[in-house]
Amino acid sequence: MNREMGSLGEDVAKGLEKALGMKIRHHEIIDHIANRTRLRKSHVVSFLEGKQGLIERLTTDQVSLRVLTADEILSIAASGEPVILRGWGATSLLKEVPHAVRVCVSASRRTRVKRMMERLDTGDQERVERIVNQNDEAAQAVMRRHFHIDTRDINEYDMGFNTDRVTVSQCVDEIAKLVKSEQFAETDESRLSLHDAATAHHVRAAIRTHGATSHCKVRVTAKDGHVILEGVVDRIEQAEACSSITSRLKGVRQIENNLQVAEIPTRLRAN
Repeated sequence: MNREMGSLGEDVAKGLEKALGMKIRHHEIIDHIANRTRLRKSHVVSFLEGKQGLIERLTTDQVSLRVLTADEILSIAASGEPVILRGWGATSLLKEVPHAVRVCVSASRRTRVKRMMERLDTGDQERVERIVNQNDEAAQAVMRRHFHIDTRDINEYDMGFNTDRVTVSQCVDEIAKLVKSEQFAETDESRLSLHDAATAHHVRAAIRTHGATSHCKVRVTAKDGHVILEGVVDRIEQAEACSSITSRLKGVRQIENNLQVAEIPTRLRAN
């Protein structure tokens, strides 16, 4: 599901959690990323929500955070446990997984501002409008920057709801029907699609967080345990390290290393 302030998406997620026996995963993602990057949780949250200040942007490895966030989301999705994921690119990351139901819960800006005024118990409409606008702009910027999508483009979802007129219970009922439908049934083929996506992101994260390969720009694809590495690295040692790191990951059976080496001649390196 997407995340939008005042849309009642959180209420819909809680209703689905009860109706389908699924678990909402939220804090676990933040905790794991914070531990892996050795950052404060507040820094991880500000990154995920697009609210980083100048100092945080300058001192935080944005690419590593993006790669690790994707890895955490795919790890949870592929765990075998039925889960509900809200925001942070989940709808984009799971686009190619046939049994993943991608949902947009939204509402008009006017309605969302009214709800947030009630939630914050304030009559200061201008202040709440600024809060909603800033939240929308930050969320949209994150999705454009990291996933190249418009969060309000209904083509990015399988189902969309406007809670101006559709109640939370109606949203829950319709989403539950879709989840239980034959069209979105989990199959061996759909599980393999999820496994392939998860494997590719595990490899990206492992390469990005290893000291010898942290700055290598490697494209990774995976198909039934067969992993292909593509791109250009500076030295042959880096290409070898990428293969070595990948070979140690669970689910990897075969590696096709197509990395090209653009090694700088020693005489130029000395200068």
